[in-house]
Amino acid sequence: MASSSSSASNEVVDHPVAAPRRWPTPPPPAPVPHAVYVEELYNDPAPRRHFLRREMSFVCRTIAWGLIICLMAASFAVLMWLIFHPVFPRLHVASATLSTVVTTSTDVAAECNITFILANPNRHLTAIYDRMEISLLYPSRAVLLSQDYPPPFSQPQKTRTIIESDLSFDGVYLGSDVMKAMKQDLDRGSLSLGIRILAIVRYKSGKWKTRSQFMRAYCGGVSFGFTSSNNPGSFLNPYQECEVYLYSK
Repeated sequence: MASSSSSASNEVVDHPVAAPRRWPTPPPPAPVPHAVYVEELYNDPAPRRHFLRREMSFVCRTIAWGLIICLMAASFAVLMWLIFHPVFPRLHVASATLSTVVTTSTDVAAECNITFILANPNRHLTAIYDRMEISLLYPSRAVLLSQDYPPPFSQPQKTRTIIESDLSFDGVYLGSDVMKAMKQDLDRGSLSLGIRILAIVRYKSGKWKTRSQFMRAYCGGVSFGFTSSNNPGSFLNPYQECEVYLYSK
């Protein structure tokens, strides 16, 4: 009896082991649209090509419109220039008077009056002279004798303006060498002077106008004849044309 109870107590009873519990796998997080777009943009070549084509198309259209606008503006400017192209003014010496020339060893004095006729040959443009400077020169020695500054004026198209200038000089120092050359001219019975004109001119037609331009004119060989040293000089070449140039500032 004792042995049977001992064997009974040593028997091991196998109980079933429960299987581990499996939790369901959570769903993946929803992708962020922007992150997906960037990822597709740099990983998938097709969207990238589409993006680049769209950007290049925008740039090309912008450049094309810019070129078209520039060409239209340039064409309009050229057309206006062809229609309203400024023609050089025409200038000549209408008359001139010179009194008896009084000389010393180094100085000279005389009364001189010059009349100019300035013509505006443009058919559509009004000329506006903002400033003008008229200089009387002894050209053989490039010596300045006197200057005159007419007031500003405007000149309508296809008109002529008379400019009277007082270019008298009194006590102008020339030096002994220049005075010697001038006395030799007077002894020969003629004295040749030159006139230089500098001006700032601009043109306009209605609201359209040009930029200010420099005008430079030179009237050379304004000669006077003298029958004697005590008589005034007579103008030898009336209506002498002057050389006129325009250039941008």
